[in-house]
Formats: sequence, C-alpha cells, structure tokens
Amino acid sequence: MTEKKPEHPGCIEAGILENALVIIAVLDKGGKILAWNRAAETITGYSKQEVIGTATIWRHLYPEKTYRDNVTKRIEKILAARDYFENFETLIHTRSGTTRTILWNTKEIDHDGMKRVITVGQDITPLRELDSFRECIIDNANVLITVLDQHGRVVMWNAAAEEITGYARAEAIGRREIWKQLYPEKDYRNTVTRQIREVMTARRHFANLETHVTTKSGEKKIISWNTRQIAFGGGEHVISIGIDITEQRKAEEALVAYMTEMAMRIKQPVEIIRDNLLDVAELTRAGKITPEETAMLLDGQVRNATQVAANVQEFQKAILERNQAIPQAYRKFLEGE
Repeated sequence: MTEKKPEHPGCIEAGILENALVIIAVLDKGGKILAWNRAAETITGYSKQEVIGTATIWRHLYPEKTYRDNVTKRIEKILAARDYFENFETLIHTRSGTTRTILWNTKEIDHDGMKRVITVGQDITPLRELDSFRECIIDNANVLITVLDQHGRVVMWNAAAEEITGYARAEAIGRREIWKQLYPEKDYRNTVTRQIREVMTARRHFANLETHVTTKSGEKKIISWNTRQIAFGGGEHVISIGIDITEQRKAEEALVAYMTEMAMRIKQPVEIIRDNLLDVAELTRAGKITPEETAMLLDGQVRNATQVAANVQEFQKAILERNQAIPQAYRKFLEGE
C-alpha cells in the first residue's frame, strides 16, 4: 500500500484562504492586488483575472470620486498612526451595480523580505439592512422611545420623542440633563426618581408609570412609561417607551365633569317628577282625584321625563363632539350602543 503523503502546510493555508466566506486580498505597498479569493469574486463580481496585478479594482468598487477620496483620506489618517486598521466600514459598488457594506480589517506582513498588506472584508450588508429596518420602525413609531446606558445617558431618541418633548436628538443624545429639563421641579423630579428606583429594584422594569413632563415650550404633558432592562453594546441598558396620554386624561376629566354636571342638572327635575307622582298616588288612595285628573297629572310627568331624556341626549352628543379622545368604551356608552 502506498503511503499517502501529508499535505504541505502552504497548500492547507491556501485552501482555507480560498474558501473563506470573507473577502481576502493581498496587496503590495502600491495597492496592487497579489491575491484575490473566491469570496472576493462572489461579493464584488470581479474575477481574479480582472483584478490580479492591478490596482484599478478600487476605482471600480468606489466609482464616486468624492466618496473614494474621502475613504482614501480616512485610511491614510489611520495608517499614519499605525500599520493597520480594523472594523473600517465602507460602501462598495459591485459589478452588478448593487451596493454592499463591507467591514475591513488589514494587517501589514513581511513575506520573503517584502512588505505586503493582507486585507479581510466582511460583508455586513444584511446586518446593516436589519439595523436600518429596526431604526425605521423605531423612528416611525408614534410613541416616545429612548434607550439609556448604565449612567442614565441617552443613546437613542426617536422622532416621536422629539415631537412629544420638543427636544431634538442633538439635545438629548449622550446627555443626562434632558431629565432635568423634562422634570424641572426638583421635588417632583426626586419623587419620580425614587418611584423608579423602588420599582426597578423590585423587578427591574416598570409598566404604566404616569408622570408629568414639561416640554421645551413649557407645555405640561402626561406620559405613561414602560421600561425594561436589555443587554446592548456589551453593557446593561434601559429601553423606555412613553405614551402621551395627555389628551386621553383630559377627555376622561371632561367626561367626569360632564357626568357631574348632568347629574346636578337632572336631579331637580327628577325630584319634582318623583314628588308629583307621590302626590298623585296619595290623592288616588284617598279618593280625592278623578281618573281624568289622574291621567292629566301623569301626562305632565311623562312630558317632564321626556324633556329630561332629551337633555341627557343633548349632553351626550355635545361631550362626544368636543372630546374626540374619549376612550371607545365610554364613547359607546354615551352613544347608547
């Protein structure tokens, strides 16, 4: 039996590089391509035959001069400080015209006494598309969404947060002072802080915590907060979702006021109807009233009761028209559904 010779280490390394799922290119000091693996061909659309021995590939991958010059300057700045760069993100244009996001890492090596640069590019396009999708959802949500780091600094502030509070992202991101601006009254701010700490200590999240915030314009708003701790970016963060329930609370207050006013307005006529009916009952039992007189008195009370019902309906219609934010359950009740 013929003994199988072990593969040469160089062959094994070449096979690994060739079949790696990331772009691997080897360049000389002038940027000329010396090696271009299979993933580089697949991701960019440019074959070895087109690339090896030239430096023109970079013009193809970065066809827009302004962007290409910007990338070049950034690379030169990094390489002026050290002989490599890592996690350097750029957009490339493939041969088919699509755009891909590549995360580059490079290292200068010595090969047979000559300087070479090995470049590894990871296609992170799906990750960036997912990030963009998430950001799109967060930014278009109609509720305030903010993420805080472990020091209470804001790391995310969506469009609804800007609209509700009046404070732009630039005024909130990276800062803790936004909370002093939203809660300018020290005693109230301390009360809210104490409530949050007590709840978070007990169960690491809270739900439907209502607070009053002061917007940039000085308007008072009622926010219902829901928060949860999350692992993000290598550390503990808190995501907070705030729903502006100001109009809902105003509508509920208006409803209570309406019910109170309605009760006061119908109390007196209802009492009159009650007293009149009691009189009719007593006169009837004493035989002091004819059937015709009884009918006339009862007809009068029917008219009074009809007017009371009409007043109630008028109140209901008015309150519904003035307060569109009335909860659906209350609205159905007022509409008589």
